[in-house]
Amino acid sequence: MTLAEVVDLLVVVGVVALMGRMGDEALYVRSLYMPIGFLFIAVFTAFEIANQVSAAVSRGRGRPQDVLAMAFSLLRIWAVVAVVLFGSLVLAGPVFADVLDVAPESQADFRSFLFWMSLAELSHIAPVLCASSLRGYGHARAAAAVTLCDAAVHFGIVAVLGLGAGMGVLSVPLAGVLSSVVGVTIGLVCLRRTGLWVPRTPRPWQPSAFSQLGRVGVPVAGTHVVLFGANMGLLWVLSPFGPDVVSGYSTAATLQGLIIMPGIMFGSATAIIMNQQMGAGRFDVLGRTLRSGLELVLGIYLVVALAVWFGGDLLAGLMTPSPEIAAQTANYLHIVALTYLLQGLVLASLTILEQTGAGPLAVTLNVIYYAAVIWVGVLVTAAFQQPEAVYRVVAVSNLLGVSVLIVVIVFIRRLRRSGSPLMASGSPG
Repeated sequence: MTLAEVVDLLVVVGVVALMGRMGDEALYVRSLYMPIGFLFIAVFTAFEIANQVSAAVSRGRGRPQDVLAMAFSLLRIWAVVAVVLFGSLVLAGPVFADVLDVAPESQADFRSFLFWMSLAELSHIAPVLCASSLRGYGHARAAAAVTLCDAAVHFGIVAVLGLGAGMGVLSVPLAGVLSSVVGVTIGLVCLRRTGLWVPRTPRPWQPSAFSQLGRVGVPVAGTHVVLFGANMGLLWVLSPFGPDVVSGYSTAATLQGLIIMPGIMFGSATAIIMNQQMGAGRFDVLGRTLRSGLELVLGIYLVVALAVWFGGDLLAGLMTPSPEIAAQTANYLHIVALTYLLQGLVLASLTILEQTGAGPLAVTLNVIYYAAVIWVGVLVTAAFQQPEAVYRVVAVSNLLGVSVLIVVIVFIRRLRRSGSPLMASGSPG
């Protein structure tokens, strides 16, 4: 998980908390948009990682002039992707409304929010490419400045215009565009100061942009695509229970994104160490590194699980002042919280698989997990007619997901026996 992904997630949590204070309708509309937000994150992640890896390679070759050439080539590809993505989402708006069983009085607001948010999201590619160019070439502080300023402006505008001035939900797409303008402005200044952008320098088309995007960017973005489908499916399962349940679950899922972050980050850190060990030919220590990393994650999630279980009501109250929605958010957290102890291990294991050469396997396991949750969720919803039944399905699935530990242990043992770093040529993330 990159800094940009972490900051983006924090902004999402903050914006959801602000929208909870704009009224139940605002939070409901934002909740319905949540799965589509994961789709945009997937696309941005693909372009970000592809550009970042290319910039790192350019640094290794001592060719700073290639950094923006690749970024501009990816930007041209994005222009085509953006038109297709925006057009598809706008045309699919009524379908999404039907699938999610959007309340009749909210359908117009949802389609309007979907249109403007989809349009605004397109502008975010500019600061993403600036920051990833800087980060890949080794200018981490400059990249962080771009990302953090973009996020701060986004959150600030929603707080001032959306909540303070009463603009409501439409402040979110406006904030997205204005923060992107600020981000790309700071990004260009940083690129100029670091020498990566020299005005009037030719930036020829890079034919390798397509292969770089497909080979590096798309596999890393796979998890976010799965999350798009999974959250769309879960909202579909929960939609018959009404707006309060949808908003409550979506708010809990947003918080959950923050809760699972340590597992992914420490899994990534463990994978980096293991890749370094394989690069040095030290395959004999992979098992000990895996065990140390997972033991650390277990200790962290022992605290996290208990904190969320005891503090579920407090967290829900911080996200929304609505007693009905907060009750649904707290309900989900109380049922699922203790299973985070094992889910942290599962997420760390999946991240290790993804970044040590088994990315397709990790995505497949994610698909199986979420498909099972949605399928069983449909069955228990029909049988019990209670959202709590779906939450319990998620909790049980989290417990059963611990079987992923067996998969990662077997995979690492195979790596150790093979003594071949070629199996660990996963995409960096």
